[in-house]
Amino acid sequence: MIMVSLTFQIPKEQDLKALRGKFEETAPMYQNTGGLIRKNYICGIDKSISGGICCFEKKEHADSWFDRERIEWLTNRYLNPNTEYFDSPV
Repeated sequence: MIMVSLTFQIPKEQDLKALRGKFEETAPMYQNTGGLIRKNYICGIDKSISGGICCFEKKEHADSWFDRERIEWLTNRYLNPNTEYFDSPV
């Protein structure tokens, strides 16, 4: 399995309710993503950081999902994300 951590800065004045609304808007698009096992939205309002953690069956699935167009869409919606891949051996 491959875990992808995607984080980005959010405005200091961002409130949790507004952020939750943005996340709820996008949740349906993850429901039929090939190879995606689970998606968790994350936020650290006190740190002005938000994003998500995705668990994929294979790296190829993650690469396919987080292609150039998706990163551009995320950048336009939020900011340019910091993307990190991790193996999940167990």
